[in-house]
Amino acid sequence: MALKDRLNDALNETPPENAARLETLRSVLSAAGGGSDAEVRVALTRIISEREQRAASFSAAGQSELARTERAEIDALRGFLRLASPEAPATPKKSDVPSTAAAPAANAPLFSRTQMIIGGVAVVALAVIVFLLLRPSGESEAVLPANAGPAKISLLKDDRTMGSPDAPIKMLEYAAPTCPHCAHFAMTVMPLIKQQYIDTGKMFYIFRTFPLSAADGAVESIARACLPADKYFQFIDLMFRNQPKWDPDGYQIADVGAAIKNMARVMGVGPEQADRCMTDKSEQERINQVAQDAMTRYNIQGTPTFVINGTVVQATEASWPELKARIDSLLSKK
Repeated sequence: MALKDRLNDALNETPPENAARLETLRSVLSAAGGGSDAEVRVALTRIISEREQRAASFSAAGQSELARTERAEIDALRGFLRLASPEAPATPKKSDVPSTAAAPAANAPLFSRTQMIIGGVAVVALAVIVFLLLRPSGESEAVLPANAGPAKISLLKDDRTMGSPDAPIKMLEYAAPTCPHCAHFAMTVMPLIKQQYIDTGKMFYIFRTFPLSAADGAVESIARACLPADKYFQFIDLMFRNQPKWDPDGYQIADVGAAIKNMARVMGVGPEQADRCMTDKSEQERINQVAQDAMTRYNIQGTPTFVINGTVVQATEASWPELKARIDSLLSKK
C-alpha cells in the first residue's frame, strides 16, 4: 500500500476529538505534493524536524504538557516514516548494502567481532571495554531519550571536521569503519552533502568513530596516531571503500591485523609504525571516552547515527532526500 494511502486511512480512522492527530495527518498530506512515497518521506522528515524544534521550545518555556503532545505526534510521524524506510539493524550483514566490491566468502571470518590479534597483542573489542569498564557511575549526564529536544553539540579538541565552525548547520556523525551502512553513506550521500552544504559554508561537519569491534579501534588509531590530521578523512574513506580487503565481519580475512596494515601502507604507513599506533593505549582510551560520551550524551547505540543542530537522526532517516529536506528546513529559519 502506498504511504499516502496509509496516511489517508489513518486520517479517516482518527476520531474527531483527537484534534492534534488530525492536524498532524492533514499537514503531512498537504505537504506531500504529488503523493509519491518519496514526496511523502520528504514531507514527513521536514515536519518532524519542525515539530522537534517546537517541542524543544515548549520544554524550554516550561510548557511540559504541550511538549508531550508535540512528541506524541512526532512519534506517530516517525511510525509512518518507518513504514517508508524499514529499519535496518545497527550492524547489518554486508550483503544488505549495495557494493561494487567482490562478494564476501561464504565461510565465517577467522576473527570474530569480540576479539582479534594485532601485532601479537590481544585486543578486546572496544565496544565491550566501553560497556564493562567505562559505564557511567556516580554523577553523570542523563542519557538523551530518542524523542528529546535538541542537545548542544560540543566540539572536542581532537575532533576531525570539515567546513566552517560558524556555519548555521552543525552535523555530527558517529560511524564505524567496519559498518557497511556507514560506508554506503560515505560513498553515496556524503559527496552531495559536502558539495551542497559544507563547501558552500552552510554546514560544519564533525566525524567521530563509534567502535563496534577492535578492528574499528585499530583503524581509528592508525588514522589518528600515524597520520597527520589533513590525511584523516582520506584514510577513513579508503577503509570504507575497501572493506572487503580488511573487515573481519562478513569477509574471510586470514589475518586482520596484516590486512589493516596493508591498507595503511597505501598511505605511507609502514608495518612497524602501524603496530605502534594500533596498540597505543592512550589512543584506545581516547576512543573509549568518545564512545562513552556518545552513549551518555546522545544515547548512541548503532551506526551511522547523526546529530544535526542537536537533534539525533537515525540511519533510517538519513537518506539523501530526507537529510536534504531536514537541512533545508533548518536553513530556511536562519
